[in-house]
Amino acid sequence: MTRKILIVDDEPNVRRFLSELLNEDQYQIETAANAAEAMHKACSFQPDVIFLDLKLPDGNGLHMIKPLKQLDSSPQVIIISALGTVENAVNATRLGAYDFITKPFDIEKITLTLTRCFEYQQLFRENYILKQYRQECPLFQEFIGESPNIIRIKRRILKLVNTDVPILITGETGTGKNILAKQIHYTISEGAAPLVYINCSNISESLFESELFGHEKGSFTGAVERKKGRLEEASGGSVILDEISEIPYSLQAKLLTFLQERTFFRVGGRQELKVETRIIALTNRNLLDEIDNGRFRKDLYYRLNVIHFEIPPLRERKEDIVLLCRHFLDTFFKNYGGIRKQLDAPGFEYLRNYSWPGNTRELKNMLERAYIYSDGETLSVDECSIKNDFEYDEEYSLKEQLQNIEKQFIVASLIEEGGNRKNTAKKLKIGLRTLQYKISEYGIDL
Repeated sequence: MTRKILIVDDEPNVRRFLSELLNEDQYQIETAANAAEAMHKACSFQPDVIFLDLKLPDGNGLHMIKPLKQLDSSPQVIIISALGTVENAVNATRLGAYDFITKPFDIEKITLTLTRCFEYQQLFRENYILKQYRQECPLFQEFIGESPNIIRIKRRILKLVNTDVPILITGETGTGKNILAKQIHYTISEGAAPLVYINCSNISESLFESELFGHEKGSFTGAVERKKGRLEEASGGSVILDEISEIPYSLQAKLLTFLQERTFFRVGGRQELKVETRIIALTNRNLLDEIDNGRFRKDLYYRLNVIHFEIPPLRERKEDIVLLCRHFLDTFFKNYGGIRKQLDAPGFEYLRNYSWPGNTRELKNMLERAYIYSDGETLSVDECSIKNDFEYDEEYSLKEQLQNIEKQFIVASLIEEGGNRKNTAKKLKIGLRTLQYKISEYGIDL
């Protein structure tokens, strides 16, 4: 199928240059010299991509983005302009433009952007079909991102339909491994298939086997009745094993046996049980280092690593920041109501230049704080700044101030320890149970 491209610019030389450049790749090209002609041709031609100049004789290109994107062909809009300011770029992407290219043109930039745009458009259409299919599933979350690495990850998910192999997802803390795991499950599983989540760092070693495989009545003190394990509860669906590196070494062989044979015994049981449960393992650690240090079995690693998704840190996919900001701000508007808020240009530039050690989770937490405390429609760079000092607010009592400081210490320690609760509890010199209580009390999502 030949891709359709509409070029909108009042300069004949620009229209001719882009037409000749893109025709080499055998695209179907139409051109327009003004806003009125552009809207007419867009409706009849139904392009896949529109190159749109900002400054037209009869209108502003920014005002055309929304109506153009509402066409039946759902075209992607690439802004072209000599007015290459940060403010124009932010405004264009905020209104839904795919990218912003400045004049004079860089040929490599045009062709690369167009290739990525078509990849994103195809992925967007595939995801739309999936969303329609999953619209009755309230737990479905889409992994947000359109950078090349994220697009490749999403396209690989679609290839897993009708497969039943272990999946390993790695990445730094806060990159969204849990969200990606859920998207994988709801994309490749039947609509009613169960999804069971286990955080391996939250279960004591003595109870881990029972949690995973279940137990028979009387198999140990306190086992007053038969209990199904998480693997059994997820039969026909998926189990997310978060922080897989924290599974006790003594139980890793039993998990390996399950992955190979799909059979297991409950604790104290004699009957071999068989279930069809997909394992999706998550970790922010380097499992090869864990193997070298004698904390993780090599054979289990290779069995889990049949399908491997590595999520890049946010600092390596900064083109996703504007999309994530738009998504989070829309979510906050739905959750909190009031007025819809947006970032100003300096605020956006600040977020792009920040290193984001806590990745997407840190971005979300920062934006949520700024959204709650800001009064106007625009979030400024000051409201978005990452501050390490603890500010006193006379509106709150001493108890509330101390709770706020305690919460910030816990969040900072969790980030430093890569989300590992055991190490965080040790760092803060408190018990793991106390830390878990505090995390629940303060609603910390790390």
